[in-house]
Amino acid sequence: MKTSIITTTILIGSLLSGCAVQNDKTQFQGLGLTYQSDVKKLENGDYLTEVDAAPAAGRIQGAIGTATKKASDFCRVQNKSMKEVKTEIDTHLLVNGVARLTFKCI
Repeated sequence: MKTSIITTTILIGSLLSGCAVQNDKTQFQGLGLTYQSDVKKLENGDYLTEVDAAPAAGRIQGAIGTATKKASDFCRVQNKSMKEVKTEIDTHLLVNGVARLTFKCI
C-alpha cells in the first residue's frame, strides 16, 4: 500500500513539474523565476519567444514584460525595432503565467 502511494506521488509530481515552454534560460525576476525560450525564427520570417513566469515574478504580466524585453533586445542588436505580431497568454499549473510573443524586426 505504501509503495503504491509513493509511486503515485512521484508520478504525479513529475508530470506537474515540467515547464510550459522550452527552458533555454532560467532567470530571477523580482522574487520569482522565469523560464525563457531562445528566440526562434518562424518559416514566414517572423520570430517567436516564450516565457513562463512564477507568481512572484509577475505571473502573466511578468511573462509578457519579459517576452517583450527579450524581443526588443533581440531586434536592437540588429539596429531594428520590434513590432509585435501576436501575443498569446496562458497559465501553467493554474499558477504560472505563460506568454508567447510573435514579432518582427523592422
